[in-house]
Amino acid sequence: MPIVALSWDLAIVVFFAILMSLGFIIGRNQTMKVIIAAYIAVIALSGIGSVLTRLTGGSLQSIGIPIDPTLVSLGQIFFFLLCVIVFVIKSGIDISHKKDAGSIMMMIFTGLLGFSLAGLIASTILSYAAGNDVLTSGFLATIAIGPLLKQSTLAELLIVNQDLWYALPAFLIVTMGFVRTSE
Repeated sequence: MPIVALSWDLAIVVFFAILMSLGFIIGRNQTMKVIIAAYIAVIALSGIGSVLTRLTGGSLQSIGIPIDPTLVSLGQIFFFLLCVIVFVIKSGIDISHKKDAGSIMMMIFTGLLGFSLAGLIASTILSYAAGNDVLTSGFLATIAIGPLLKQSTLAELLIVNQDLWYALPAFLIVTMGFVRTSE
């Protein structure tokens, strides 16, 4: 019996499989809600980061508070996931469609939404782990993420195509609006 070697590529495939499965479990409407929550969380954290930078003059170290970059990255990841969860549970937003295309087409869209959600979240987590804000140029040059790139082709694809992972969910949601059948 072959032994499965643990690797970052395997972890990424499992992450995508879990989020795609979650998409089917919660349905496409709730998956869209999670996607929207992820977008809002990214924007909110970026705004909070800008405010903190402006208030501290660019660095907390300049006012005598030592900062560990690893803790900052972990904090960003934690608050990103917390914002997504709180938004999905407590926002009061309900997404529903009055008209749908055929059930096979909607299953395909549900799978694609789950896939794009996984890419969006994985790309965001990798960005924060690298100590960058989302969609930052020069992402590949960061020291924090360099070893991961050497070990994982899939992580490199997530990083290099980060802009695609941010655009794909929005594109799919709009495309669903065009594909729906009329009443």
